[in-house]
Amino acid sequence: MMSRDGKRQIAASWLSIAMLLAFVLASSPMRVGAQTFSSGSDGSDGAFSPSGPSGTVLLFDPSQFHGSQVSANIFNFTTITIPAGVTVRLSGNVINAPVFWLAQGDVDIEGAIELSGGKGQDGTSNPFARVPSIPGSGGYAGGVGGNTTQAALPGSGPGGGAKAIAGAHAGGGNFSGNNFLIPLVGGSGGGGGFTSGSSYFDPGGGAGGGALLIASSTQVVVNGYIIANGGAAGGSQRDTCAGGGSGGAIRLISNTVAGTGVLLANGGSSCYFYGGTGIVRLEGYTIAFSGSVQPTPSQSSPFPLLLPSAGVATAKVISINGAVITPNPNTFPDITINTTAAVPVVVQTHNIPTTATVNLTILDENGVADTTVQAPPVGDCDAANTCTTTVDVVFPFGA
Repeated sequence: MMSRDGKRQIAASWLSIAMLLAFVLASSPMRVGAQTFSSGSDGSDGAFSPSGPSGTVLLFDPSQFHGSQVSANIFNFTTITIPAGVTVRLSGNVINAPVFWLAQGDVDIEGAIELSGGKGQDGTSNPFARVPSIPGSGGYAGGVGGNTTQAALPGSGPGGGAKAIAGAHAGGGNFSGNNFLIPLVGGSGGGGGFTSGSSYFDPGGGAGGGALLIASSTQVVVNGYIIANGGAAGGSQRDTCAGGGSGGAIRLISNTVAGTGVLLANGGSSCYFYGGTGIVRLEGYTIAFSGSVQPTPSQSSPFPLLLPSAGVATAKVISINGAVITPNPNTFPDITINTTAAVPVVVQTHNIPTTATVNLTILDENGVADTTVQAPPVGDCDAANTCTTTVDVVFPFGA
């Protein structure tokens, strides 16, 4: 029969063994079941490391990359390094959809990434200056200003600001996405202003900020700037104010998100209705970012990326009578046609079925439809599912 002292000795031995096991587990360098995040980048676009003297501004051009998912605006980098003094601009003139940067290794932003919406057109008596503001990639344009004979236009996008009418200011653009930024969307444009009379156009609305996701399998460090603000409304109004553009979307995902930089997705200013704020989202197992963020960021451990499987569906006119047409013109007109005969119009589509047909509507300078023609099916396609079709059009006299 065991004595009480023997029982105490056995209990003490078990206690010693338990303490030893606890010490061994606490001392082990292994992280059993530790979570790690992978961006999924295959590295097919190489290292992204733009360079230049201080003050250099570079447009991000997808045609310079040839990775596995470029057609969906997904770029598979090995690493991303933007040095101090260099700004990379993501413009809706070049990419008209959200942008996804994936990296196998470190992302180091010491310079700036600029995807803010453009300012609306100022009030003007020149109808050729009445052009929509340019959004950041993934954002939406602002509406142009109007007058008694030519109505103002609302801002583009799901949250586009209302156009101004007599006695009522235009609305600011609103951000239409959710706090998780799934799916990733940019900011909407502000509405155009309105003035009475017929010889002056009130200002246009600001454009929406763009949408950018950056994911790294190691770390994302931002000591510089990522700016996705909405554009300001145009100035020189007479009767009503145009609306500011909405802020866009910034989503940073990695095992570690750190830095002391600046992240901005504010709405654009206006003399009445500002644009709504966008969303800044930080996702990491370690979030050590101590810089300035506006608006207040959402934070969490990494969510699934849920990347698009293909780019957005688009259709645009790329040439008329042999002259190249830009999708977001900064001047007007693009082309002058001095013939009453039909001229060829080439329409380019992307991610639209090859059996689809395109209806092309011709508007005159007062916004009245003169004619609608149907192009043949878009069957002439390349490997990236970019297709073209041509239709002959007789253009009416006027702008």
